[in-house]
Amino acid sequence: MPNTSLLSNVSTSQLDQIALNMADVERLSNIGDIGIAVDYSDNMLANEMQNEFPLAMWLLNTQASRRMRAKQRDGSIDIRKDSTGKFQITLPWTVGTTPPTDTSEECCWVPFDLQKCGAQAPIDLLCLKRCEYLLENFMNDIRRFGTNDLVGNGFQNAGETVEQARTRMDLISMAWFTARNIILGTSDTATETLKKFHGLMEILEQADVIKLSAQNILAGFDSLACRLAVLGGGDYIIAVHPLTYMAIDNAVQPGQFGTLPNGWTRDGGVLRFQGIPFIQDKLVTLDMKESTGEAYLLDGRTVGAWMMTNLRPEEKYWRFSGDYNKKIAEGCAGECKYYYNAGTAFGTNANKLAVLTEIPLSANCTGTSLFGLDNIIQPTTIVPMDVKTA
Repeated sequence: MPNTSLLSNVSTSQLDQIALNMADVERLSNIGDIGIAVDYSDNMLANEMQNEFPLAMWLLNTQASRRMRAKQRDGSIDIRKDSTGKFQITLPWTVGTTPPTDTSEECCWVPFDLQKCGAQAPIDLLCLKRCEYLLENFMNDIRRFGTNDLVGNGFQNAGETVEQARTRMDLISMAWFTARNIILGTSDTATETLKKFHGLMEILEQADVIKLSAQNILAGFDSLACRLAVLGGGDYIIAVHPLTYMAIDNAVQPGQFGTLPNGWTRDGGVLRFQGIPFIQDKLVTLDMKESTGEAYLLDGRTVGAWMMTNLRPEEKYWRFSGDYNKKIAEGCAGECKYYYNAGTAFGTNANKLAVLTEIPLSANCTGTSLFGLDNIIQPTTIVPMDVKTA
């Protein structure tokens, strides 16, 4: 089958090895054709775009995150280098009162005093680059897609230039990679889709964040209710994979007298635990081999994410670099376009976080019932192709 990676980024080590193969563009378009050309306009996405990021968007908009952005706007945000040269951002202070002074041998008590605790989180850089030879860069800015090209799919539009379509793909890709790193990033993990980044996963993996087994779903959530009863109020959510949510939803059934188990409510079919809403996101931990999932309890007053710019970086965070060669047909030069972001996920109170582990998936949602859907259950690209034909 023809090469369909029209807008994909090509990863290389040297600029003079990276040119986009314009033949790929021409295979999927009619630019420059004379006479009757193949009509590619009748096309559809193999699957729905996997570019919604509910947990990352919640994390970027928690009370804690909004406080950090306000400090950035008014210039009071504290960012400095540590002894290793790593940029660190100072997190909001947590404040409490001192333990009581022993006055058992005296007539009067003495007042409590205030104490504070502060922490910092590392700032990591994220970037995406696209490189091409200079002549191709000029031509991409001239050549336009027609109505019978591979258009109408959200990536390419009739009448726009190849460069406009590629820039859109750049920004969509950058948002996808960044959201994934905000949730799954750790400082010592690098994969095809993850850079070393201080993400939510690094916070949840810390030893002071409690892990509760939920092999029995209702019993696991009852254990969580005990903590919530002691902790009191918060701006909580529970994040789960959609398949984990289905398993939880199936486990919460009315009892003998038609009432749901203690602490559970349904409003218009929407499930809540202790009044806490669920956020479904495919980035939340799911182990299909073990048929188990996890649930993250997060308090928006103490956990959040700070990023330098939007998931799709503003233009002031774009950069360009060039290199020269002696290949006349390629314009004697090449150019790379870079998109940058930087930031961190952070938490200031581990007691307001918890992870429920080993949540068994519904028996009907394992094995053959999900055959061919691996790339959609846990997507590793924006529009996964069918496993059987990709």
